[in-house]
Amino acid sequence: MTKPISAEAQFSAENFVQHLLEEGIKYGCSESASSFKSEENLPSFYDKNMFKRGQKFFNDNIFALLYSKFLGLLSNIATPSVLRILIFTKKSGSPLDAYRRYLSTVFHMCIWYQSDFTPGSPLWKSLLEVKNKHSFASRKSCAKGLGLITQKDMALTQFGFMGFAVIKSKEVGLHNATNEDLRAFVHVWRVIGCLMGIENRFNISRDSLEETKDICKILAEKLLKPVVENKDQDFINMATYLSDGMWSLNPTLNAKIYLNIVYKLLEKPKSTCTTADSKPFIQMNFPQTLLLRFLFFVIWSLQFDICRIVCNYIQHISFWLIRVFPFLAYYQFGYSKSHVRILQGDA
Repeated sequence: MTKPISAEAQFSAENFVQHLLEEGIKYGCSESASSFKSEENLPSFYDKNMFKRGQKFFNDNIFALLYSKFLGLLSNIATPSVLRILIFTKKSGSPLDAYRRYLSTVFHMCIWYQSDFTPGSPLWKSLLEVKNKHSFASRKSCAKGLGLITQKDMALTQFGFMGFAVIKSKEVGLHNATNEDLRAFVHVWRVIGCLMGIENRFNISRDSLEETKDICKILAEKLLKPVVENKDQDFINMATYLSDGMWSLNPTLNAKIYLNIVYKLLEKPKSTCTTADSKPFIQMNFPQTLLLRFLFFVIWSLQFDICRIVCNYIQHISFWLIRVFPFLAYYQFGYSKSHVRILQGDA
């Protein structure tokens, strides 16, 4: 059973989330991209050994963590402020646009989990490139009267990358994750969040794993669950573009199936997230229902090392194909539009 949250911890997390929702909308993410050019810009709390352990945790569980991140991304784009920016930038408004945008994000993220964190490293350059893109989109959105990308938006994006892995570990396939593994994983996102411009007072990745869990639970229940349940048509459309666009990386992706999984993850703890027996959030046809059940079986099977290793291996093959020979993307979008590059000189 999950250990009850103490009154003190709950109070602290409640105050943090309230401050994030009330004050986080008043401040944009930092645009001081020149800070990345400094030779000494790692935050004071950066722990090299813990960061390395967090990277190893990802690579040892790449299949489950990418699954959890996709579900986190779906819940994140349901929030009105994030959805508004996505619609405005017109970078995700079709399967092709979503493919190029989010495949680029996946490539950047993999660098964050694999590169050394030193000035001039691929990780360093990748963070600078992503931060510059965020800053450009934020300024452009503000110029059109839609507001900046705020600290709240960035914190919710941070949840998309790590939230479900922390609060729904077993439900997303992280059956054997230890507290130290999760703490190291959270540390990775605390550091990355800081360097992406999230102020410490709004950074949902805390030094304490329990505090991070409490914050993420509250965000999931009080913020993400209501906006997902609202079934806004723009959200459904964006989720469909995202799923259809990334299908060539993972052919199981289908908006109806994954939105049902997101809904189950956001249900109260008494509901199970590993069966498809309850009433669906969005109606599915028979093949989609079968695929949903198959996905739950795969996630359940990840508790066994051989299944986890096989699924991780399949994921690595998928990454190699999407970089070198994205034949499913050729089928979807044509040869000339299928290759996505990041960083200058990326071959």
